[in-house]
Amino acid sequence: VVWGGCFGTTTLVCKYNPGRGARRWISEGQVKFIASRKPSPQPRRVDRTMASEQGASSRKWRVHKFGGTSVAEAKCFQRVKSIIESQGDGTLAIVCSAMGGKPKVTDLLLQSVETAARGDSFGALLQAIREKHVDCAESILAPDAAADLIEVIDHDLSEIQDILRAVSLMRFEFEPIRELVSGYGELWSTQMMVALLKSYGMNVAFLDARRVLRIEELLTGPAVMWEESEKLLDEFMSGLAPGTSIVITGYVASTKDGKATTLKRDGSDFSASIFGKLLKASEISIWTDVDGVLSADPRRVPEAQVLSELSYSEAVELAYFGAKVIHPKTMLPAIDAHIPIFIRNTFNPEGGGTRIFETNERTVERKSIIAGFSTVENVAIVNVEGTGMIGVSGITQQIFTVLNNTAVPVKMVAQCSSEHSICFAVDAGDAAAAKRSLDEAFSREIAQGHIHAVTIIEDMSIVAAVGDGMAHTHGVAGRFFNALGNARINIVAIAQGCDERNISTVVSAQDTERALRAIHSSFLLSEITVSVGIIFGDADVAPVTGRAGGALSTARSSRGLPAGAGDFDADSHIGMALLTLLLERRKWLQTRFESDIRVRGIMTKVGDACSHRPLPLLLAPLQLLLPSSMASPLRFCPHL
Repeated sequence: VVWGGCFGTTTLVCKYNPGRGARRWISEGQVKFIASRKPSPQPRRVDRTMASEQGASSRKWRVHKFGGTSVAEAKCFQRVKSIIESQGDGTLAIVCSAMGGKPKVTDLLLQSVETAARGDSFGALLQAIREKHVDCAESILAPDAAADLIEVIDHDLSEIQDILRAVSLMRFEFEPIRELVSGYGELWSTQMMVALLKSYGMNVAFLDARRVLRIEELLTGPAVMWEESEKLLDEFMSGLAPGTSIVITGYVASTKDGKATTLKRDGSDFSASIFGKLLKASEISIWTDVDGVLSADPRRVPEAQVLSELSYSEAVELAYFGAKVIHPKTMLPAIDAHIPIFIRNTFNPEGGGTRIFETNERTVERKSIIAGFSTVENVAIVNVEGTGMIGVSGITQQIFTVLNNTAVPVKMVAQCSSEHSICFAVDAGDAAAAKRSLDEAFSREIAQGHIHAVTIIEDMSIVAAVGDGMAHTHGVAGRFFNALGNARINIVAIAQGCDERNISTVVSAQDTERALRAIHSSFLLSEITVSVGIIFGDADVAPVTGRAGGALSTARSSRGLPAGAGDFDADSHIGMALLTLLLERRKWLQTRFESDIRVRGIMTKVGDACSHRPLPLLLAPLQLLLPSSMASPLRFCPHL
């Protein structure tokens, strides 16, 4: 059976697979692709478990979602299996992302659509996808189970190939095609997980989320049709035996008329939260590759700590300001259903992780007051200034109407009480468009001198402090700005919400890292942080003999250093004594004087060794002996 349509004089023909849905082309001035692929009531999948009894609401559920890094390869699948086995009694809903790693399967699928739209060959991409799944399946499954799964994958890849041929002929990628193709990764990884768990005797069933999850597209993104989805899920659950856990495809869903779609990026986390609410789960665990939500970006702040507890509000604020562990929209169904969310590490399952729940005494009365710090980078400030703005109503409305019509989202707003100026932060890439639109909209006011100018300040970052404990606590803002002032960081703009949960400042992009470290140290470590660098003179260098001398000679040779380079006697010289004293007494100084003394660099005549983290006591002599680079005061001093 074939179906066809036309684009100019080109006829497109594609197979129709009975029982697997129809697709067709419509020509109305332009070709539109309709993906009316409704999941079959009994799709041909590896799992065919159907039994009897009870709907979702009558069971106690716990939801576990495993991200792409958690199912990146065969070892990861085995690790996930062990985690699931360790969960003990209870019924589990396991949500799986597509296989991650390098490359990610979802990225390869999207890339195949883009490649086909350019008219280029996409065969190598599909082959890479197949090899990734086949290698994993053959590593973790028995031969018969692996063969069954590979047959399903080959069938699906054949379908994808047909779709991509049509895309290649048209030289255009339709959004419905991207939605359909990009969702296959979750189908394959979830079925692989089902086959693995069944091979160890676990009672699990496969659920293609497109069978039960109905969404509609709003301006703000995908919105769940809760009543219809709950009804469809109950119908599915009524066919399962008591005690059966379900393994669910993340990311994918269906529109209200049954067409395949997705929940967009970060959709698998969203799926976990949605099914948590539909199943009335007691908790939702998001398993990823970090130990939890950190107090700051560890790449910027090496001393960042795992936060054991966060409120929903704190998590939403931190997520917006760049904390990538969880997306704000992910939490909405869980917040609505009052379900706690746990962020856990697949590669360190014994770690405590982070619990995200409602505001409580632990989040309000934490000693540090602040939960965490985050940034929004690649930002520009647009400033609208003029004496003619003072006391004139409607100016702010007009400014933001112009920005809305230009599709420029605003990240932060600051206005002085005199109403003489108003500034706002936007993505750096949107700044020129924003200025152009405002210049055009207020051209008459600018010509008359009522508005002096619309200016842009580039290369900016937003630095934010977030915490429930900030509300009604005296001195928080003072401490925040004092830390930035002591670090000699200039503040361009300031904003704070009336709920007092967030203080945001705009600083120069080059000061972002120093700003984060300064405020993090002030609130979470100590009142005063001192970076120390020790420069050793010739008097601090002496030969090392005996067994230590032999070890040093070997180490020196491996680094290509000349004989005698970096020799020192640790017990007899002032420099080494000072270093040892500072390292040994750091904790005492921090407790007694609220001063954190950090040795961050050592320099000798041979070279220097610098570290963003304080040098450990045992590591410092080694750093001194085997410097990381040639001695350079011009590099050494700015580092401190």
